[in-house]
Amino acid sequence: MKRNISMRPSINLVISEPYITLDEFCRRTGYKIAYARQMVKENRLPIRKKEGVNSLIEVNMFALTLEAAQGCEVTMQA
Repeated sequence: MKRNISMRPSINLVISEPYITLDEFCRRTGYKIAYARQMVKENRLPIRKKEGVNSLIEVNMFALTLEAAQGCEVTMQA
């Protein structure tokens, strides 16, 4: 009796904080705040849609994680 068993590795990603402030992002990455703001302006850093002009900038860590995972040869399944 032959069995076709597919042993596909499974990786579970847990994102404890889907959004963090720009200051916290800079603290974690070591980027200067001016550089991070420039990245936001150039749409190179995904952020949560802002409510108003002076509202807090929150970095979308979920989007950054997905972007990083897409650089690998893995299949995404939600």
